[in-house]
Amino acid sequence: MNYANLHFHSTYSDGGFTPYQLSLIGKSLGYRALVLTDHETDGGVAEFQDACEKQGLESLVGVEFYGTHDGHHPHIVALDFDRDDPGIRAFIRERCELRNEFTRKCVERGIRLGFIHDFTWNDVLDYARDGAWICIDHVVGAMKYKKVIGPSESGAALRQNVFKGEALAFEPHDPPVEQTIRTIRRAGGIAVLAHPNNKTHYVKELMEYGLNGIEVSHPDITPETAQLAVEAAKAYHLYRSGGTDHTGAMSCCGGKHAVPALQGVDEEDFYVIKERKLG
Repeated sequence: MNYANLHFHSTYSDGGFTPYQLSLIGKSLGYRALVLTDHETDGGVAEFQDACEKQGLESLVGVEFYGTHDGHHPHIVALDFDRDDPGIRAFIRERCELRNEFTRKCVERGIRLGFIHDFTWNDVLDYARDGAWICIDHVVGAMKYKKVIGPSESGAALRQNVFKGEALAFEPHDPPVEQTIRTIRRAGGIAVLAHPNNKTHYVKELMEYGLNGIEVSHPDITPETAQLAVEAAKAYHLYRSGGTDHTGAMSCCGGKHAVPALQGVDEEDFYVIKERKLG
């Protein structure tokens, strides 16, 4: 059993459970330490850390950011950064504003095309938590809450015809991964290459920007990638991280994600991160 789960999401981004619920589920699964890594927002971190403390669990600050590099879109998990750092505060604010504006335009297009009825963007804002990175999951949740769609509906038609249909003129483009990594490091955080399938060969390049961690445990990486990640961590003195992401009991996802998942890191790896033993 892994000691810590360092990668999963809540209702502040595209997860299905609140921070409080995640603390309960994580403890019930046997984890001793948890890090909430919502997409591009730390809006739920304070709530989550308070819940973990009450459950007797350890926790660190976390966020999962996006980036672009060489035509790819690597995800970078930020661990244990200073939330009050002006640079990362501005970065999070900008990323959330771009995502929320994109989602608003999608809702307005859905209304204009007739896929959404008796529903407005203000209904989404009333439903979403303050500080949320608002995505289609919040739109579908708000529509269910308003009883515009049934409680068992997945919103698949909305996803296909409104969010993934003809490209919008406005889209929230990802920043250069160099900017993402350097923002994390300047805030005193650890920058981790997430689910590195087909990306381990970029490690040395990304280290030039400040990358200092890599996920070695994740439901979506192959055994071969996991081994390459372990080797890279050893060769370049990188922090080893990992977690369940959108899979398993902490994800609230169905389909291929509704399978057992207990990925993460052992106690030693967690304390190497917490105590900054690699610098």
